[in-house]
Amino acid sequence: MLTWWENAGITALWAVVVLRAPQAVRHRQQRPLWYAIALTALAMSLHLPPVTALLAHVVPGAHWVDLTKHLLSIADGAAVLWFVLGAAGRQRHTPVVLGAAAAVMTALVLLDLTAPEHARNQITPAAVPGVGNTYWWVFFAFHLAADTTCAIVCLRHSRPGTPALLRYGLRLFGTGILLASALWVLKLLYLHTFTPALAELFSPVTGTEAFCMATGAALPVLARIRAHRRDRAAYRGLEVLWQDLTATAPDVVLRPAGRLATAALPLQLLLYRRVIEIRDAMLVLRNYVPADTLDAIHRRVDGQALPPPLAHARVTARWLAAALDARRAGHPPQPQTASLAPPGSAGTDLAEEIRALLLIAAAYRSPAAGERPLTRP
Repeated sequence: MLTWWENAGITALWAVVVLRAPQAVRHRQQRPLWYAIALTALAMSLHLPPVTALLAHVVPGAHWVDLTKHLLSIADGAAVLWFVLGAAGRQRHTPVVLGAAAAVMTALVLLDLTAPEHARNQITPAAVPGVGNTYWWVFFAFHLAADTTCAIVCLRHSRPGTPALLRYGLRLFGTGILLASALWVLKLLYLHTFTPALAELFSPVTGTEAFCMATGAALPVLARIRAHRRDRAAYRGLEVLWQDLTATAPDVVLRPAGRLATAALPLQLLLYRRVIEIRDAMLVLRNYVPADTLDAIHRRVDGQALPPPLAHARVTARWLAAALDARRAGHPPQPQTASLAPPGSAGTDLAEEIRALLLIAAAYRSPAAGERPLTRP
């Protein structure tokens, strides 16, 4: 049996639980789904040998260990359904979910107590004393209904129009729960046929279910990692331009800070401050560009037949270089009437502004694009 695949899937699901825990702590709206993921991982882990061994130290006898695991599994399944419905804004179903779970748990205890004396609560042939098929029908049917409901809710909320990341995450999560429903169907079939081939499917189906759910739940984490890498690259990409501008116009720096204080700030805030400081420095330096110099820059760039965003970036990079030279040379500022704002300036979102500034920064660093009308010291 592919037990290694099942173990790997459950391990991946627990890893996602740990990775998403900080976000769940900080953001209340993310907690219901995080609880659902954590409880799903717990439910899958209940039948693993280490968990069974742990319960054996708390619950006397293998029979009571089995019953305890089944009762915990019902409570866990109800909690997952509750959290999924809560995340979908369907809290009104809470009494039904909790009432059904309590009824099923009571029924399992009564069926266990009224069954012939038995050593384990496991599916066994009719000749072997056990809890009977009714016990298993009640147990499997509850899980089948709960998991199918969770899957439907997730898939219904992953329709077109939902943000792409959330849509794909819900689809993967819902697919994983559908596989859980398929698992309960397989167990119901096994209950009546005792076909070994069916039992061999339990472990790989559980592993695939865990991987689907882990992948769906991990998408926001992967997106945050990608966003962090993008912000880090943008922050570094603006480094040279920011240093030159703020060295010449130091008053635009929002608040000088040491390395330790800077390291404690979130990267997004540092990037936002860098964008603001570059823009403020550009407002200061625009008055150091003589009209004839600006005209010469436009003529040179216009002759290169560049796409508009790249052309604006090169024009801006050149007039900034010229303005820095003029300010360093002690030239007095002159009122600037020309519009020097490239695409991505005020009135656009931060991402677009960062993209525009990165083009300017690349043009500013590029020798080919940076043939400046004035020689910098």
